[in-house]
Amino acid sequence: MVRFQRMVGIILLLLVAATPAWSVGVGEAAPDFKLTTLDGKPVALADYKGKRPLMLVFWATWCPVCKTEIPQLNRLAADFGPRGLAVLAVNVGVNDSAAKAAAYGDKYGLDYPVAFDEGSEVTRAFGVAGTPTVLIADKNGIVRYRGSSVPEDMGQHFARLME
Repeated sequence: MVRFQRMVGIILLLLVAATPAWSVGVGEAAPDFKLTTLDGKPVALADYKGKRPLMLVFWATWCPVCKTEIPQLNRLAADFGPRGLAVLAVNVGVNDSAAKAAAYGDKYGLDYPVAFDEGSEVTRAFGVAGTPTVLIADKNGIVRYRGSSVPEDMGQHFARLME
């Protein structure tokens, strides 16, 4: 019986450890972050805060859904970027490398900045548990959308972000 209880305890501990302690939700402030894009430029939440809304897309090269979203993200970056929305893709750094992410971006034509999260610190700070995860923060850094895909009503989200 003690052995069974120990085993159940270990399983519960593993489940809790595998689940993010929290995830940044709608209405909460996005955590500060500093990354470097694959073309060597520093990027941080402070670059956008107070200036323009930001769409963060957490992704991985091994994620099939991430690949299918690229054309939609390219369109969003082209349509909403000139009107004020910044799009930043963040490779979660799990079972990937910066070189692999860069080659992937070249191969599939990512038309928006891509950063590599070495050590997955930013990914953990946002409580990302799967890819893709999409967050949209307003110009004050408050998360206004969180989901596993780009919102279907992006035009309405954008209009609210720009109010």
